[in-house]
Amino acid sequence: MTQALQSKLPEHLIARRAAQRREWGVQVTCGIIALLSFVGAGVLIGPVNQIRKDRQLLVDPDSLGTLPPDIALLGKLGTFRALAIDWASIRAERLKEEGKTYEAHQLHLTICRLAPRFANVWQNAAWNMAYNISVMQYSPEERWQWVQNGIKILRDEGIQYNPRAVTLYKELAWILWHKIGDYLDDEHLNYKKAFGVEMERVFGPPPVGVSDKEYFDWFRQIVDAPRNLDDFLDSDADVAQYWSRLDGVDLDTADEILDFVARHLRPEQRIESLIEDSTEPDSLDVRRLEVVSDTGSAVTRDRLLAALRSKVLRERYKMDLDWMLDLMEKQYGPLDWRNAFSHALYWSSWGDKQARGHAASNENDAMNTARFVFFSLQSMISRGKIVLWPNFDEPLESYIAMTPDTRFIPYLRDTYLRLGKDQFGDRPDFREGTPGPNFMTGFITNMHAWIELLYLEGGERNVEKAENFYAWLRDNNPHPDGSTQQRYLGTVEQFVIGSTPDQLFTYKVSAGIIRSFLQRALKQLSIGQRDAAERSLQRAKTCRETWMADTRVDFNDRRKMQEFPILFRDQVELYLQSPEIAPLFKVTLWKALPDRQQQDVYDRLHPYFVRLCSQQKPPWSAARAFKEPPGMEQARQRNVEYIGERREEREGGSKHKK
Repeated sequence: MTQALQSKLPEHLIARRAAQRREWGVQVTCGIIALLSFVGAGVLIGPVNQIRKDRQLLVDPDSLGTLPPDIALLGKLGTFRALAIDWASIRAERLKEEGKTYEAHQLHLTICRLAPRFANVWQNAAWNMAYNISVMQYSPEERWQWVQNGIKILRDEGIQYNPRAVTLYKELAWILWHKIGDYLDDEHLNYKKAFGVEMERVFGPPPVGVSDKEYFDWFRQIVDAPRNLDDFLDSDADVAQYWSRLDGVDLDTADEILDFVARHLRPEQRIESLIEDSTEPDSLDVRRLEVVSDTGSAVTRDRLLAALRSKVLRERYKMDLDWMLDLMEKQYGPLDWRNAFSHALYWSSWGDKQARGHAASNENDAMNTARFVFFSLQSMISRGKIVLWPNFDEPLESYIAMTPDTRFIPYLRDTYLRLGKDQFGDRPDFREGTPGPNFMTGFITNMHAWIELLYLEGGERNVEKAENFYAWLRDNNPHPDGSTQQRYLGTVEQFVIGSTPDQLFTYKVSAGIIRSFLQRALKQLSIGQRDAAERSLQRAKTCRETWMADTRVDFNDRRKMQEFPILFRDQVELYLQSPEIAPLFKVTLWKALPDRQQQDVYDRLHPYFVRLCSQQKPPWSAARAFKEPPGMEQARQRNVEYIGERREEREGGSKHKK
């Protein structure tokens, strides 16, 4: 019996027990691996979520503060969001076609909130507002409101929820550059006025006639101002006391204070010599003005204003002050923030900075966003200086003029060379000192314009720069056969002045070109640019002489122009009566005109001067604003007559007509 029990188990039982032991070992091992996996997942959940935030795969409430309740609620719809988005998109498009723009607007906002991290829905909504819906409106005020809606939905929401979506920065820069800054829209001038007035209300009037360094120092006051207003008031007794004084005259918000200061503390002291003080001495405005114009509190006032400007720029306009200053001091020069091109430059460069190296970035959008740096600088060279006389009650009634600013030429040149080397420096056809093959055509086209602007602006340094650019073109832009192009063989003066006479084919074109130079000269005189005005007048004279030199046709004087003083006199008369020119600049121009030009038009325009001054509120003194020039008795005896009719109003002959 014992011997039977001690016998070996059958082989199949032994195999079963071994299999059971192996199975148990596998289970234990798998359990341990599963436990380690759970532990590892717990350890990695933080870094993974951070990567999701960095790559913008979710809306990050931490970066936005508290997630808006509507977006948080709509996010709970799960897969039903896709159906809701489809339905809302179709419905919004139908409402837009029916002219129900406000209902369409609300649906677009709903679509954006259903898919807040899908950049294309924000882009589409902004485009619809700024372009499609805006042009359906009938008044310039309504059109501007819809352009603003397009800007705000990108700047205030879309970019905040998608801070690395370069597509949104590109779209915002495009609206600013193209819709406001450029000329495509019929109401572009009104957009420029409204935008400029809005920015001047926030920034205040920029200092006039100062160096770049002084301009940077002026802006640095805003950058360096305390960025927590409550802490600032708690820690600075003088500022807190001044804030209480403002509160005592019902100026208790940043908007009210900045608006009142923008209206009343302006640097144009010349206005005071024209306007009689008709304000009641005990009015609220007078008491407010006493507070804000108190010279003893000027330093405290300016510190508070800088903090208020900083707050509005950061919180309402979502702008990074340090980056703005960096753009000005280290990269692109003294940007005028009343100019939409400056904002296009800011958002394109900021978007490039935020999205660089981001895995989900669209390469084409990234390149197009970077190109706005070129576009913006190029536009500021041609229209970078702004003369703005704001009407804060009716912004579209403001006066604005945009003139070239050659200070940005070196910045654009350096940007071309830097980005060209970054993009194409490794290519075998890249030549050092050039912007690379892909940028070369645009660079040369721009350089032609730079030479003309610098030469016409004049001055030893500008002419020297123009000659250096001209020499560069001679060496680096040869004829296809390798020889020097004919147009680069002459002098800079021949290159610049010679290009205009080539356009003088007909009387109508010639008169238009001469008129444009005269208008430019008058505009330059009205803003105090005497030297530039003299150069514009000289160029107008040169064009007239070129036209009159060829007498191969029209031997009966049919094609002759009036004498230059008469041409100039006519333009002075038209310019001073133009409703597009602000009265203040007409006064400035009148004071800048020589006695002869004043004498030629005074009697004809005197009734208009009286009417113009009487329309101002309060009325101006016409005798002081448009003073009678000396020697009028002799001028009346001279009795200057018009020589024929105003010939620019008819077609005239052709210079090369046989």
